[in-house]
Amino acid sequence: MLRIKGLTKKFRKKEVLHGINLELGKGVYGLLGENGAGKSTLMRTILGLYSEYSGEIMFDGDSLTNDQIGYLPQYFNGLEELKVKELLKYFADIKKISSKRVDEEIERTLKMVNLIERKNSKVKNLSGGMKQRVGIAQTLLGNPEILIYDEPTVGLDPKERIRFGNIIEEEKNNKIILISTHIVSDIECLCDKIIIMKEGHILGVYTPVELAMQAEGHVYEMTEENYNKIKNQSILVRKYLDEKEFRIRVISENMGLSGHVAPTVEDGYLWISR
Repeated sequence: MLRIKGLTKKFRKKEVLHGINLELGKGVYGLLGENGAGKSTLMRTILGLYSEYSGEIMFDGDSLTNDQIGYLPQYFNGLEELKVKELLKYFADIKKISSKRVDEEIERTLKMVNLIERKNSKVKNLSGGMKQRVGIAQTLLGNPEILIYDEPTVGLDPKERIRFGNIIEEEKNNKIILISTHIVSDIECLCDKIIIMKEGHILGVYTPVELAMQAEGHVYEMTEENYNKIKNQSILVRKYLDEKEFRIRVISENMGLSGHVAPTVEDGYLWISR
């Protein structure tokens, strides 16, 4: 169990995390919030990249160590003159993986991300999506108990996004997995629970169904003409072409409108964070 109690983080005089309390057991957790909500700061503090904070971060009653965590930052780059296997060896050394197991671990993780044939390629010669997959591979080295991903599917094509989802599905019963992303569809299909953040606060923790239902009774679809009459009282979710006319999907506090439709996870998130 990863327990976070009263976590507060300041940069100089500005407080960016305000008394965060979370308990995360095995499973997959999505972290949703607009830019500046504090998602990356929360993850980096859990990782120990920030040493000055107040509150507690404990894993099974003890402090976290490097070998217990696999982390993919939002921008995975650097050391591009190395070959793929050399880069993974570098991360294996950081995690203090036994020299007897290193080659086996590198082979295992490269197979998981479908890059075994590129292990002797220089990182600089890989495509952006391949580099991202190398980043995912290094998180899996040593079979850590906690995986933290910041925008993991950026640069991945649809097939590789499915592969990433399959990896998460295989690992979730034995690990705590935290995924921060702006792609709500990824959160919806991958995560058991969704953590909503805003301005350094936790607004709530929900299952995907629970999150969608937060917007029940507040989601409508209508013509552009009708939308123009109430646009100052609503949040525009999406505009799409339906046969010969544009339709507008909105969220509104006005529950007397016509055109009510069932809410989605995205609707629930927008309603809570409005």
